[in-house]
Amino acid sequence: MLIAFPVFRLSCKVGIDRGRAWSIVDEMLLWASAMKPRSIARLSAESNLPRQIVVASIARMMRFRLVELTVKDNSAKFQASAYGREIVESGRPLPFFPKRELRRVSFVIERATGSFFPSGQVRVRSEFALKQEADPDIRVLIVQGGPPVSNEAMLAKLSQIAARGWEEQVALVDGRTASLRQEFMVIRVVDGVPRNVPEGASEALRAIIDDVASRSMPNSHIPIGYAGPAGEATPELATHRCYFDPADLVIGGSNQLECLRAMMSRAQSRAIIHSTFLDHNRFKELLPEIRTACVRGVVFDLMWGAETIDEVETRNTAAAVEIAKTIRGDRDLAGKFRLHMTSTRSHAKLLLVDTAEGDWLAAVGSCNWLSSPFRSTEVTAVLRDPAVVADVAVILQRLVGRRGLADDMANEMGILSRDLRRMPARPGPAEITLLVGDGHDSIMREVSGSAKNRLVIGSNRLGSTARPGVVMQGEAAAQRAHVEVTLLYSIASGPLKNRHARKLAEEAAANGVRLIKTKTIPIHGKFVAVDDNDLTVTSLNWASASSDPDLPEGDVGVRIRLPGIAHHAVAALQHIHPEMIQEDGGG
Repeated sequence: MLIAFPVFRLSCKVGIDRGRAWSIVDEMLLWASAMKPRSIARLSAESNLPRQIVVASIARMMRFRLVELTVKDNSAKFQASAYGREIVESGRPLPFFPKRELRRVSFVIERATGSFFPSGQVRVRSEFALKQEADPDIRVLIVQGGPPVSNEAMLAKLSQIAARGWEEQVALVDGRTASLRQEFMVIRVVDGVPRNVPEGASEALRAIIDDVASRSMPNSHIPIGYAGPAGEATPELATHRCYFDPADLVIGGSNQLECLRAMMSRAQSRAIIHSTFLDHNRFKELLPEIRTACVRGVVFDLMWGAETIDEVETRNTAAAVEIAKTIRGDRDLAGKFRLHMTSTRSHAKLLLVDTAEGDWLAAVGSCNWLSSPFRSTEVTAVLRDPAVVADVAVILQRLVGRRGLADDMANEMGILSRDLRRMPARPGPAEITLLVGDGHDSIMREVSGSAKNRLVIGSNRLGSTARPGVVMQGEAAAQRAHVEVTLLYSIASGPLKNRHARKLAEEAAANGVRLIKTKTIPIHGKFVAVDDNDLTVTSLNWASASSDPDLPEGDVGVRIRLPGIAHHAVAALQHIHPEMIQEDGGG
């Protein structure tokens, strides 16, 4: 008999970087030679390593100009060069110069258990070819459910298939060559014994083969449930202990414009902007800075994520068309500034750029970079730690990776996140966590129960979800521990009118919550400041919206726990909005 398993068959062209990576032994010897010149014998004795290993390591580092030979006290000694000493002091990884080769890769993902195999290990047939098989007994499996086929999952499997050994890694995926076909993996069973089970098949897959082969159901379609792992291939966003400079907390309106211009000016070769809304006039105002960056060699990707409300999406589509016309008519921007014409449906506001030093910077906050007039109060956090920036890259990968390996930008973000996680972190007292989806709801519930002195919440809009989503949480904190709770907003939206907002403010005040509408300067920032040391900055309107379970990346935020960070933010906001300060002088 033949047992036909439905499979996804993927193929694409990949770039493989092949080269010998530096080891911890090389790093240790370079560090030692940077402290003071040492002979081979001294290095071997102090490191407790065989002389041959020390000689091989020093010789390789000399080829890369990291170590140089010097003669002192009539003996040859080795010391780090100025270039090598600079690397040691900066903490940057040692230079790596791999050889790039292009390779065609093809593999299948079996849909019953999620196992994946190189195409050469399995016998694959199209549905048409399966019907032409002369075997008298063909049993076709119908799988209910199946493995994840997102860009994350595909890229993780591709990397395991394409890279052969620790000296190789996937450096790029050509999305133009990517194909995904639904076919069948056929297993021939002779006298009850499976003959061509792929190498490395799981116990779950073998159990399904044995079960189907034992049934007396020739030439049948057999329904089975998916028996493999669920979810994505990448881990959940974790909390990272690292360094954060309070100066990287950008508060205000014009300060956001300065932040955007500064990040574009620092970009070395890459800049990615996600702005919920687009405005052609705002784009033209930023055109000088964008053009300067493009002439310098920076490649931009601009994405937008307006809500699916017809009028809003139509307006942003029209703005995208006008921006595209400007790009096509500008020889400096053509081919360097790529505008995505379809909405990501995300409300996130993100920036991501690389730098000349080889680092990457990200910004997460409330500012619509390509539509804001920069006159409202916004809050943005600039992130520098490699592991934190890697999480931003993962979020971008998920936003644009719905076409699997066919999306070049998603492939790039997946590879970038992998590389960033390998970079050393800057140790520090901060704990930083990226937030998506219901992580926002969890934060609000947590802080309402943990706040001891002060809870300040900022939301651009006050809507019908304000009372259950924010006000009740604030009331619980105020009644539990007499916490001073302030909710700042600018606009009553949706079915909630100004008279309803005033009534809600009266009710909230009776329960210890100050509900304040901003006066001269509107607030567009979305944040939660808890006591002095806990601050969350996000794109989610806490008091008018909730996270979308079908699109976790629909809103993106960052939580920063650092001594004094919330106090710093509240002080800056009180300077802009004096109405926050209570009449008795408290705040």
